[in-house]
Amino acid sequence: MDARSNVLVVEDDLALSKLVGGLLDDAGYRPVTIADHSLIGAAVERWLPRLVILDGEIGSTGEGRSWDDAVAIRHAYPDIPVVMFSANSDDLAEARAGTTERSRAASFSGIVGKPFVVEEFLATVKSVVDRPDQKANPKIEPTDEAIKVFPDIGQHLAADWPATDVFATVVHELRAPLTVMRGQTQLARRYIGQDPARERGAIDIALTQMDRMGRLISELLNQSRLSSNAMSLDVVAFDLVGAVETAVARHQYEETTRITFGRPVAGIVVRGDPKRIAEILDNLLDNAIKYSAQKSPIEISLTVHDAEAEVRVADHGVGVPESERTMLFTPFYRARPAHQPAAREAPWWSALARDELRGRQRVRARASS
Repeated sequence: MDARSNVLVVEDDLALSKLVGGLLDDAGYRPVTIADHSLIGAAVERWLPRLVILDGEIGSTGEGRSWDDAVAIRHAYPDIPVVMFSANSDDLAEARAGTTERSRAASFSGIVGKPFVVEEFLATVKSVVDRPDQKANPKIEPTDEAIKVFPDIGQHLAADWPATDVFATVVHELRAPLTVMRGQTQLARRYIGQDPARERGAIDIALTQMDRMGRLISELLNQSRLSSNAMSLDVVAFDLVGAVETAVARHQYEETTRITFGRPVAGIVVRGDPKRIAEILDNLLDNAIKYSAQKSPIEISLTVHDAEAEVRVADHGVGVPESERTMLFTPFYRARPAHQPAAREAPWWSALARDELRGRQRVRARASS
């Protein structure tokens, strides 16, 4: 039996989740990683972690939900400490100060900013997991006030929360690859002269994240140019079939071929900016790969309708809810996966709150009878 302590990592960025999981594994912990905040309750019930590392997720509405989740974990599982893992400097400062209502309710046992120093990250984890008294924040006694507040904790604290906007989303997106780059570079430095294979692997991952960050910055610049009507296009005639084939080759890096292209017999000459078209194709393929299961097929088709050419990229992933499809071309909008509860729906911990409320009511009924 594996006697290592379970550590639950809630992180929606795959590359960062793998980095943190690898660090924890090397340090002697057993990492359990999930991306969907709505699965926290089920994951805690199944794995009984000694620690929850909670990222500062930005939801589809542009609002962070880590505060709500931290409060819920503290109430439902008071013996399990929670560490804030965020790139938001305001959130980090607020959590450290501990003077606001939500910071006192969340009561984080540790705080790690992104990007982080590996040694400091591991030291924080060790200090929290090894802390002898994990009950520093005892569960609230079943008073009338507790029954009233707990199910609606987010509503009661809303006025205490800072407003979020597009800028917060952009920072969140840029910080993720930066955190991975810094972490992998630190790992490469550790392995110099000791483990060449892991050293090369860390450097390769860091380089990949540099490319990712470069694309994000380019998207930001493009949006700025579009907003100011300063976007320039280099319109020329080029073969769209060849452009699609080149894009497929850039993303066909897995052992199993999963991207198929129904190539037309002849080339299709179109007029446009080949560089911008390549960016669009890369975005479509990146999303198809990111939001579908490994080894699941991705099909690309290219057809001509009168004077227009149409490229379709189809995957078998979670999809986008129909109610959010009109928002897909909103700058930096992050669609909610189809399987994830909508923001207006009750979060994962609301059922626990209702059960706790019913249990307290039953106890009172017996006590009064």
